Amino acid sequence: MQSTLSARLVIPALLVLLVGMASCASSRPQSVIALPNGYYVQPTKSGQLSVVKRSGGTVVPGPIAAYSVFRKYVVGALGAAPPLQRTYTNDLPFQGTADTRYFVLDTKAGKLDSGLDEAAWKKELAALAIPASTEIYSPILPD
Repeated sequence: MQSTLSARLVIPALLVLLVGMASCASSRPQSVIALPNGYYVQPTKSGQLSVVKRSGGTVVPGPIAAYSVFRKYVVGALGAAPPLQRTYTNDLPFQGTADTRYFVLDTKAGKLDSGLDEAAWKKELAALAIPASTEIYSPILPD
């Protein structure tokens, strides 16, 4: 009688444990790139990269083609990332075209300037004392 009672308790407990382990194995956390002051680069449902705030909400809807961080600023280019030219997509600095639009995000103040052409973008970088030598690269999310 006692072994039957033990079996009745052990078998359901094992089933609950197995189901719990299976659900943990199938759910995978989303990869993100941490930025200053609670901002992240993360993929959207369509697979494009955007900048979001930890408290919720998309800040730079993207797609983000390239970016760089300088102190409290995230600067970058909007659009599709360039095609793979080497093993990784970010081993060469991003080279925009005349149609490329850029952004500057002040992560401390939450101020975003987006849709800038290259001349306006460089002028804003200079006004913020961001070196002219700053290069932007295509993001790579960890697997």
